[in-house]
Parts: sequence; C-alpha cells; structure tokens
Amino acid sequence: MSLGYRLLLLAAALFHLSLLLSWRVGFWNGYTFDSAATQGWRGWDFFAVYQAGHNLRSGVSIYESDNERIEVVAPRYTPYRYLPFVAITIGWPLSAMPPLWAYRLWLVLVECVLLACAWDSWMRPRAPSRGALCAAMWLVFTPFYLELYMGQFSLLQAAMLLVILVALASSSRRAERTTTLSWGLSLLWKQNTALLAPVWIKLGRWRALVVAGVAVVALSLPYYVWDPSGLPSFLGNLRAPAPAPALGNLGARQALYSLLSALAPRMGQSEHIAAQWVWLGGVLLATLWITWRARKDAVPLVGLWMTTYFMVYHHVWEHHYVMLLPVYVSLYRRTGDWRLLLLYGLTAVWTPYRLIDPQGLAALDASMRWTPLSPAWVDVAYHASKALPTLLLWAYLGRDLLRRERAA
Repeated sequence: MSLGYRLLLLAAALFHLSLLLSWRVGFWNGYTFDSAATQGWRGWDFFAVYQAGHNLRSGVSIYESDNERIEVVAPRYTPYRYLPFVAITIGWPLSAMPPLWAYRLWLVLVECVLLACAWDSWMRPRAPSRGALCAAMWLVFTPFYLELYMGQFSLLQAAMLLVILVALASSSRRAERTTTLSWGLSLLWKQNTALLAPVWIKLGRWRALVVAGVAVVALSLPYYVWDPSGLPSFLGNLRAPAPAPALGNLGARQALYSLLSALAPRMGQSEHIAAQWVWLGGVLLATLWITWRARKDAVPLVGLWMTTYFMVYHHVWEHHYVMLLPVYVSLYRRTGDWRLLLLYGLTAVWTPYRLIDPQGLAALDASMRWTPLSPAWVDVAYHASKALPTLLLWAYLGRDLLRRERAA
C-alpha cells in the first residue's frame, strides 16, 4: 500500500477520534440540528430502549411513555417504537445497570461493530489501496456522530446489511444461510429491510422469505398476546403524519415538501398529501419495474432497495444514513467507480446546518424544529443535502441495472 493511502487512513482515524472525543466534549455539536437542539443532552434514543427494558421488568408495556404510569429511570428518553426484540435483548439486560453506564457500554459495542466493519472492508478487496479507502469510508462518515450522540442502533443494522451484501457475493449454501439469518435479525432490529423482499422474490430465495417471516412472528407474537395494546402502538409508527416543516427530517419526502413549498407557497395541505402519495407510488413502482427488468445481480438490487427506503419513508433522521454505508462500500469495492465516491462524499460530509444556525439558536428556540428556514431556497438546500445524493445513487443503480439487462 502506498504512502498516500497510509496517510489517508491515518487522517481518517484521526477524524474518527475527533468524533469520539466530541461525544464527550461537544465541539461538533453545532454541526447537526439534533445535537444543537438538544443542548448537548445525549442518549435520547438509547434511553428509550433502556426505559422500555425497565418497563418490561416492572410488568408494564414497553410502549408506555406516560410518566404517570411508569417508574421513570432514564434521565431522558423518547417513546419506544420498535418490535419487542430490541427491548428484550438490549433493554432488559442493560436496564439492570445504572443508565449512564449502560449507555457507555452500548457506545463501546457500537464503536467495536463499526471498527469490525471497517476492518472487514479493508481486508476484503484484493487491491490494498481500495481496501484502505473502503475502511476510511466507515471512519469519516459524519452521520455516525449522531449515532453516538443519540445512542442509536442503526449502525448495527448497517453491519447486518454488510453481512448480507458480503454473503450475496458468494454462491455457497453457507452464504445463503448467512443471508437468511442476517435478514431475519435485521427485520427484528429495524424493519426497513422488509423492502428487500422483492429482491428475494427476484432471486427465488423463497426459503429466506418463509424462515425470516416465521421468525419475526414467533419472536414478536407472544409479547403482543401479553400486551395487546402494544401492537397498535408499534403499527402507529408506520403512519405518516401530514406534511409539515421538520428541521430534523432529512429524507427525500421532506425535501419534496420543502421544494413544493418554495415553488408554490400557497399550496394547501391536501395538495401536499397528494404529492406525497404520487411520489411514494411513483418511486415504488419504478423500483419494482427496474427489479423486474434487471438481471439477477443481488448486490446492486439490495443497494437499490435500501436506497429506496430513504426515498419513501416519512421520517428519515440524519443518523439513519449510516445504513447507506454498507451500500456505498460494497458498490465501490466491487466497481471502483469514482462517481460512487463523489455521492458518498456528499452524503458523508456535514450538512450545512452550521452555516444556517452558527449561534446554535435551536437550543434556545424549540419552535425552530417545526419552522421552515428562510429564505425558502435555504430550506430546500438544507433538506436536499442528504436526499439529493441519495436520489442520484438510486438513479445510478437503476440505470446500471437496466444497462446490464440490455447488454445481456
């Protein structure tokens, strides 16, 4: 490996260390809306799981967030919104520890998983230079800072996606079993990988669909039998609220709302809702059509559908973008295409939030979360900062898959 790539890895490692240090000190907090708006109070999402685990220990619904009905043990938390699996496997055992120590232990685990992903991405390519670049992609991805700050677990979902993408590159029976197991676990962890079902249908992986489906039902149904009110609470997360300003939402649908609001300021809510449905249906139909027409090339198909998640889901927070990391890494490791590095860079870099709110006013004015930025073009640019490169990645993958089909 050349000296240049060694220096690249060193620079990536130093920047990553700065993210870890800032978790404690906070000098990067002003570069993201969530860390600025929460005034440096960390761990909101982890403590949601921690509180859910304590609720379970107390015989209370994991979805209960009325402080009058539960014993509040977390210093701060958001309502729990996942399947019972996360609360049982993570929240239950860690809630036996003091909350801050449990949070720290969780961050150690998350960091170890990220380093394992970086190591695997470094070792797998034949060319050491490409491997070094793939490892650096994990280390300098700025949305990971919010993963630590919020105590999130999207990085573990990203790790499961990496396992799936690596296994799909092999045709062995063991790799097929690994794919099935990893997909099943990812469905229990965060349900966005359900979008991969059309890929398994395309590839004829019927066993994966059956085994994963049975596992999800078998590991979730007993809890919902015990807590019947929990299922409506969980399903409520899938319902999109009416389109409205949301500074923390960086998904394509929020960018669409921002763009239409700028182009047609008098557009009513009903028109915005209709536009959202047209977008949602159009993207899903286009992705299904590409999947139907494309060759059975598993890696780009998985990448296409995971990119589609960011295009169609109603709430996409900045830390969610770590789930695109294995897609970028796997595609670049496979192709070496500089265009992928360009799109990765646009996704990896900080959003322009620091330029928009240099004084950190979001910490003082809670209404900023629900107020569009002014002038309108600033609001559009901010919300497009992650959504636009993701849209371009979706188009890149769709074009590549269709071009391969025509060349066959």
